[in-house]
Amino acid sequence: MDSPKVQLYLDITAKGLCLLGVALMIFGQGGWFYVGVATVVLGVLFIGASLVATRNLRHRGWDGRNRPTAG
Repeated sequence: MDSPKVQLYLDITAKGLCLLGVALMIFGQGGWFYVGVATVVLGVLFIGASLVATRNLRHRGWDGRNRPTAG
């Protein structure tokens, strides 16, 4: 997860899952509401993975070399 593309793909996937889950909760009938809730929860987990990937990416430059720490 040290690639900028991985963080981008995780972010797009997370937002798509959350939007899909909200649409299922609004327009779904019966058990589809609960599928929508589960989809939103899965999207939130992907958002967390995206944030972790971003935090790991900040420690190194875009060229892959480590940056010196401030201090």
